[in-house]
Amino acid sequence: MRVVGVFRNVVRTLFMAIAVMPILTLVEAKPAFGSRTLVIYDQRLTELDSYSTFFNSLKERSHELTYRALGNDSTPISLFRGEDRLYDNLIVYPVRSRHFNKQLSVENLLDFFSSGGQVLTVTSPEGLSDNIRSFLNQLGIYPSPRNYYVNDYYHGDENNTLYLTKGKSLNDYVVSPGDYNLVYKGAAALLDNRQLIIPVLQAPKTSFTLDSKQSNEEWTIGSEGYLAAAFQSLHNTRLAWVGSEVFLSDEFSASNGRFAEELTKWTFGEKAVLKSVGFTHHHASGASYLESPYKVKDSIVYEIGFSEWNGSSWGPFTSDDVQFELRMIDPYYRITLLPSETSSDAQYYTTGNFSLPDHHGIFTFLVDYKRAGLSFITEKDVRAIRHLANDEYPRSWDITNSWVYLTSIYSVITVWVLFVVLYLSLRKPKTVETGKKNN
Repeated sequence: MRVVGVFRNVVRTLFMAIAVMPILTLVEAKPAFGSRTLVIYDQRLTELDSYSTFFNSLKERSHELTYRALGNDSTPISLFRGEDRLYDNLIVYPVRSRHFNKQLSVENLLDFFSSGGQVLTVTSPEGLSDNIRSFLNQLGIYPSPRNYYVNDYYHGDENNTLYLTKGKSLNDYVVSPGDYNLVYKGAAALLDNRQLIIPVLQAPKTSFTLDSKQSNEEWTIGSEGYLAAAFQSLHNTRLAWVGSEVFLSDEFSASNGRFAEELTKWTFGEKAVLKSVGFTHHHASGASYLESPYKVKDSIVYEIGFSEWNGSSWGPFTSDDVQFELRMIDPYYRITLLPSETSSDAQYYTTGNFSLPDHHGIFTFLVDYKRAGLSFITEKDVRAIRHLANDEYPRSWDITNSWVYLTSIYSVITVWVLFVVLYLSLRKPKTVETGKKNN
């Protein structure tokens, strides 16, 4: 009996675990790119106990945090094992250690970012290493040098602390729209004009970035400076920069917590992540290209599906600005796609029936969806569109414009035949008088 009771308890436990597992899966939010996160910090500048709220938020979102403290040693920081990344995400706090340039070089940071690693960099006027500055400069983000603080006589105090009572994100995909009561103390940055940079938080118009040691030198003036910025590569690798260490601290978590959470969710691929579930194009009759290669003026249908990561699973992505292009060097057609079918994990879009151009050659069927803050989607397929064969051209009498010319041709032929007939039949015979010739 005891064995039977133990067996029943084991079965009951397994049943409950299996029943609860889907619920836990739905509750936990997970990054779409991976959850292995490395935190690099300088012990002399950063105390991890002051960021417990921020780190707990990451852990609740299924991040596996690994901490690496920088000291006086020069032990290299390994981000790869061979060609494989050891971490999916990287958080770099302000660093002042002179050994950091040797421990993690600019080349290693760029390789990590280029291979798909997501990066969150936090700098401060006291902590900005040369390699982090060079890394950000490569992407078009130029933080102010050391000892430069953002000042504002209207929104700040004597400690260089800004109180942004109506702080707004410049991109709704990175940080959800709304008025945020933010507290900021740190540096500002100048941004390049490249399209891959996403401004997130702009400095007030009345602010300026000033050297605390030489008050006559300024880095930014007014709204040309930015307090937070993001970058997304063409391969959908993401980076975010914040110029204030205390922005993420427990001290200001009540004010900055929601903004910081939205920013890190975007950076680590927990929101605004899109993917294509495939595309098809075929004849309007349903025949594929392999069954019947395209020729000029054929009626074609193009379809594609989009999915969006909601933090736990893929769902349909709905938009009204998805466009299809048919290109040969330049676009011949640019058609706005219309929603068609919707499944549990994707929204499908279609062009409907459209006719291929009256031009043969090599064409590209392209959907290039690039919106700042959303993952970039590029789907293209190169196909040949042939000209008509000799027996595929319409006969002359099928072309209404040719009827005038056909009528004139046959009219001339008819008139000429009548003329010949009449000429031959109506001509009088010539009479010749006969007579005897006299010598």
